[in-house]
Amino acid sequence: MNKTQKILSVVVGLIIVAIISITFSRHTTGEIKISALYPLTGGLAQYGELSQKVTDIAVEEINNAGGINGQKVTVVYGDHKCDPKEMTTLMEKATNIDKTNLVMSSACTGTVTAVAPNLQSKNVLLLSTILSGRSATGVSKNFFRNYASDANESKLLATEIIKAGYKKVAIINEETDYAKGLRLELEKNLANTGITILSESFTTGTTDVRSQLTKIKNFSPDVVFVSPQNVTSGEVVLKQMEDLNFYPKHLFVNDNVIKSKDLVAKHRKLMEGAIGGDYIIPTSPAMTDLLAKYKAKYGQDCPQPNMCAVVYDSVNLLAEAIKEVGTDTQKVHEYLSQSEFSGITGNISFDSQNNRKNADYALFTIKDGIMIQK
Repeated sequence: MNKTQKILSVVVGLIIVAIISITFSRHTTGEIKISALYPLTGGLAQYGELSQKVTDIAVEEINNAGGINGQKVTVVYGDHKCDPKEMTTLMEKATNIDKTNLVMSSACTGTVTAVAPNLQSKNVLLLSTILSGRSATGVSKNFFRNYASDANESKLLATEIIKAGYKKVAIINEETDYAKGLRLELEKNLANTGITILSESFTTGTTDVRSQLTKIKNFSPDVVFVSPQNVTSGEVVLKQMEDLNFYPKHLFVNDNVIKSKDLVAKHRKLMEGAIGGDYIIPTSPAMTDLLAKYKAKYGQDCPQPNMCAVVYDSVNLLAEAIKEVGTDTQKVHEYLSQSEFSGITGNISFDSQNNRKNADYALFTIKDGIMIQK
């Protein structure tokens, strides 16, 4: 073997070793870390709790199957408490301390709009679910929503109002992106219909809304729409309606209220016949299987099956993206933009504003304390 051949042989050998080393590192060692920022305490803790439990189920399944390309998945949880300031702090921790560029979140539109302006500059991708606020639409190139926009919910409620022939509509809402967004969208859908609207609002943390409710009661509306941010403020409104002996002819509520078994049970007389929207997902064998796993692991039913399903799909969608293109933010972004992922909630793909396609609401009503589809 001449000198040139020896050099060539050494170079080829080094390349082979490098390839093996890179492949081994990618597929069999280390960990993949993602952050999951949920409302684990506060008025929407019920959503955060189920989000964390389902995330644990999904990640456990992924790791038991060998992880992602041989790497185990680790989730770093944070409690944003449905507080935009807390969410901002948690995102700083995720990027600067935990060194994660792929973040999941659930619930609370204001938390997303608070951090969205910095997602691209910090090279972070945020995948959210159980998040319906219209103000999150198109808020950042690096934000994806695996849930339905509540613009559809407001449209359904407006259609119901027009169909019923109501002429006077009253609205009381909390001053948050989600709760106020529903009011604004409802007002837009009822514009130029000849319907008179009285809107009252209150800030987060308010414990007395009697003056607003008194104005609404004196307005003698055909229907009242109650739109709080969470069950805590929902309890304030419903309790004080009862204190004022105010039982509207017809009551519409947002999805946080109609899905709260506690609020429905506690205010059964007031809530009987109430109408609200919810994002529905058809039951499938795979969804039934997930719900069975949830009950077996935690000893209780998932309180919101559709939410459990979308969180499960979100974890697996992100895992599939990492499997195919790695953890680079831009590559994951491109993958999600072009994806047609088959989940237990159906086929998942995103539109030009990174909202989930073909996700819609249906109307439900409370009958004998039970939420049933209209």
